[in-house]
Amino acid sequence: MKKIEHSNKTQGSYAASARSLPDKDFKADSGLRCAVQALLKKHKETGNVEDCIRSGRPRKLVSAADERHIKLITLRNRKRSSSAISSKLAETSGTQVHPSIVRRSLTRSGLHGRVAAKKPYLRHGNKAKRLTYARKHRNWGAEKWQQVLWTDESKFEIFGCSRRQFVRRRAGERYNNQCLQATVKHGGGSLNVWGCISANGVGDLVRINAVLNAEKYRQILIHHAIPSGRRMIGPKFILQQDNDPKHTAKVIKNYLQRKEEQEVLEVMVWPPQSPDLIIIECVWDYIKRQKDVRKPTSTEGLWLVLPRCLEQPTSQVPSKTVCKCT
Repeated sequence: MKKIEHSNKTQGSYAASARSLPDKDFKADSGLRCAVQALLKKHKETGNVEDCIRSGRPRKLVSAADERHIKLITLRNRKRSSSAISSKLAETSGTQVHPSIVRRSLTRSGLHGRVAAKKPYLRHGNKAKRLTYARKHRNWGAEKWQQVLWTDESKFEIFGCSRRQFVRRRAGERYNNQCLQATVKHGGGSLNVWGCISANGVGDLVRINAVLNAEKYRQILIHHAIPSGRRMIGPKFILQQDNDPKHTAKVIKNYLQRKEEQEVLEVMVWPPQSPDLIIIECVWDYIKRQKDVRKPTSTEGLWLVLPRCLEQPTSQVPSKTVCKCT
């Protein structure tokens, strides 16, 4: 009886205080009281105040077997699209699902859609030769790598840029002129060059007119490769060149063999399909980035720009790269 009287007394005081509150405060206070009452009721019925699990929309993949089946289909062929996986699942198990459901299922399995990395195709024989090359040179120190003259050819385009260009744009500005990367057929003009580098700096840069054949390449060796090697490294330097057909032509092999017998140089045996091992590729990439900054408008202007790209810190790139490789 005392509890009832206390409860009535409390409710009376609450009503009196509520009447003295402004309408806005009274509504907020009433809402708080309703929330507290709801929590007390839930605790009395369920023993806790946590939200119950809601049913929601039922999952299309009702069994773990479907999840495993989708994962197995994907692992058998990593290049299948979500639509192809959905069709394969319907064909093999009869379960009809949308490709978006397949993608969510693969995400839960840790299989995410990504752009495939690119690398040269290597046959079994190529892999064996690369392994032989690695084992032969794994104990080379920095002093030995500094004796190598790295050579290669490269193509430069006036407007060409194979890298992705990022821009900052607002919604609806995708085709704004300031947000576009201009493209021109065939790069708007191009030229081919031959170059060489060593740990001591950059050697000659030679412009290649027309098609480079074995005889023209022999002239480059005579007038540019060997003089650059002697100037930067010294006698009996190590010449690196890839396995391009003009590099392995009979006239070139005979010429380099005579130079080896004269102890002018030593030819490094190069594994096939190994552009990722050529250090000079880093310099070509650097020059192309600098060329894009200078923006030449003609082939002659491009030829004038390329040597200037090598005047600044580029001379430090080869030595840093050689040190990383060793």
